[in-house]
Amino acid sequence: MPGYCVLRYYFYLDDEDDKLQGLLKTVQNSIPLKLYNPHNYGEILPSTLYYEMEFNNVRILVLGLNGNHSTWNESLQLLSSWEEQTGINADVLLGQASVLCGYGYEWEVLLEEVSRIEPIKELIPAVIDRGQIARIFDSRVRGETYFLCRLEEYTGLNRRLLLEGLPQLQAALIKLQMIISLLRDRHQTIVREKEELNQKLSQILHAHLVTEQSSSEESAQLEQQINELSASYGMIAGDYALLSTDCKKIEVLLSDLNRQFRIQPGLKLDDEFRDNITQPYYRRLQEMLDTLDELRISRENHQAAIEVVRSKVDILNSRANIATQEQIKDLMEVNTEMQKQSLVFQYAAGLIEFIVLAYYSHSLWSHLAHNAYAAIPGWIQFIVVMVFSGSTVYCTHLLAEYIQGEHHVRRKLIYSGIFLLALFVFVLVTTLLLGAKSPAH
Repeated sequence: MPGYCVLRYYFYLDDEDDKLQGLLKTVQNSIPLKLYNPHNYGEILPSTLYYEMEFNNVRILVLGLNGNHSTWNESLQLLSSWEEQTGINADVLLGQASVLCGYGYEWEVLLEEVSRIEPIKELIPAVIDRGQIARIFDSRVRGETYFLCRLEEYTGLNRRLLLEGLPQLQAALIKLQMIISLLRDRHQTIVREKEELNQKLSQILHAHLVTEQSSSEESAQLEQQINELSASYGMIAGDYALLSTDCKKIEVLLSDLNRQFRIQPGLKLDDEFRDNITQPYYRRLQEMLDTLDELRISRENHQAAIEVVRSKVDILNSRANIATQEQIKDLMEVNTEMQKQSLVFQYAAGLIEFIVLAYYSHSLWSHLAHNAYAAIPGWIQFIVVMVFSGSTVYCTHLLAEYIQGEHHVRRKLIYSGIFLLALFVFVLVTTLLLGAKSPAH
């Protein structure tokens, strides 16, 4: 006998379990509900049933109204009244799905009937055991999904699909939708941040090209650019890591979803059905992967820009070092010239000192010991005065160096001092002896 059946899936978290249990009590106060046994697929589908399960940390409550004398619209209105009484709405649920099932009707008749209840926004059909099913409406904003199902007869496979497989598939889709929705804001933030950083990079590179034409550019400005580019590089690298993790998460969820499609019994799935269901999510994943490629390129551009600016800093430092070396070279040349002049002056001063000392020594010797001095031959006088004057000049220079900290001349100073003292004693003793022998005038 032909008839209509409405199955409604409620998807929620553990925190909302009390409200869903309240919905069950409200329904049971109105009509008797029978707990469906999913392992007994051969039993006749009861007129009213409920079934609870959990899938991927999502709780699912299935309510079924299988009345041969009630229409889909009447069953839907009854479910809506119970939900309103217990406060079940989009804020409580992760989502809900309704299956409008017709038994013993042609597909075109069911399409015409369902169009009076819910506008057919899409039609994604698939073949099931002894029937067919199609998704006709899906609203992420409202959190509602509608399926239309035609059964030629009830079988264990199609009952298992409607009471277990399809709720699990829808739970996987809802979880995927929620995660993509949560990641959408972060993705948009990353895109905006990437565009701002790329624009900032262009400005820095443009400023760099302009300053290359000016000789007044300083390395401090380039160091500031390196700091800005390094900060931008860090942000790009962080965004890349976050988005890469998000893409992998979505890829895993899509892989799990495809696996769920493959393992569902009684669902004769073709590629077109699966592609139509998953296409929006793959499109979203591709957008994120495209952004990931753009971030990789932007990261490489920032790294290249940092290297370019660092190379410019190195060139400027090299130029500064060369200029400094040129200045040092000039100073060394000036210093060399000054040293040469100082050496000339030192030689001149030493020569003058030697001449003055020799002159006064000779004069002093001839005046203080005239008789002894006259008794000494002239060539011996000359040699003694020259040696004494030279030794005195040499000894005073060594003494000056020693006083200034040149302690390595200490031994030379001692030897020259002893020699000078010995020479002085020799001159003194010889003068006294010769003076005593010479007759007084």
